[in-house]
Amino acid sequence: MFNPGTEVPEHLVYVQWYTPFSDAPDSNNLMYKIRPLYDHSGGHICSIVPLANIRRSIHFFPKFGPIAPQEWASSNVLDLCQTFLVNNFTDRHAYWVII
Repeated sequence: MFNPGTEVPEHLVYVQWYTPFSDAPDSNNLMYKIRPLYDHSGGHICSIVPLANIRRSIHFFPKFGPIAPQEWASSNVLDLCQTFLVNNFTDRHAYWVII
């Protein structure tokens, strides 16, 4: 899979891509909205990247109305929900980097 002489990463990570943060945080909770990115056929835009390229994880959760849809479960919410909020209050580093 790799050309001769190419340094092969030891660990790889599967990443699903999301939109950049909205221009301003939501006025109700001060969190930024993101949405999944899709290709022309409706599939998630994904990549395989070296683990060394990951700087930190972020916590985000589904944005829903007054009631969360019953069909959402931890196993499918990333596929069913169209908008997420990025939780910049998980720790001090996230707060200062995201805000």
